[in-house]
Amino acid sequence: MRKKSYQFNHPKGFSFIEIVIVSALAFIILFVIYDIFLISQKANRLGDEKLELIQNGRIILDRLSRELRQTPDLVTELPSTKDEVGFPPANELQFQDGHDLEDIQYLRYYLNSQLLNRQRIVYYFFDEPETYVYWDSHDEFEDPPEFSILEEKTIAEYINNIQFYGNKVIYIDVLLNKNETNEHLFTGVWGRNTRQ
Repeated sequence: MRKKSYQFNHPKGFSFIEIVIVSALAFIILFVIYDIFLISQKANRLGDEKLELIQNGRIILDRLSRELRQTPDLVTELPSTKDEVGFPPANELQFQDGHDLEDIQYLRYYLNSQLLNRQRIVYYFFDEPETYVYWDSHDEFEDPPEFSILEEKTIAEYINNIQFYGNKVIYIDVLLNKNETNEHLFTGVWGRNTRQ
């Protein structure tokens, strides 16, 4: 008896429908992977920006807190509260440097664009420029002193707004912004040496 041999028809390649389905699935998988990659990149960028803003804010608050605790005198008049009618919070602050200096010097913090700058200032009378005096001094003719900026440098960047207010406790309210990231930092400083 003779065995029957069965032959199967094996296709030699893929059909057009199979190629289209596989290509579509591959495209969807690549699109999802690329989308996940973009989301993780954006999250990393936002995290880096947030960290940078917090670091800038900490530099401002640490430095100002240390210097305000030592100052014997504020030049800038501040409202007692943030919402005092007719007397908005100051966006710059000048005070006497309370560190052990031989000369009377003042520090001024002010916002220029999105940069917080710090100036070291001295006051003097025209006839004695080497002798530094207090900012509210007057000469024999009741004239106020001249001033000179000894040093100016940038302390921090990405500052959207800074506000100072308070009496015994000086409050510092800082808003920072970089691209899509915002941060708000706030502190109060008790001036140990401030004359009231």
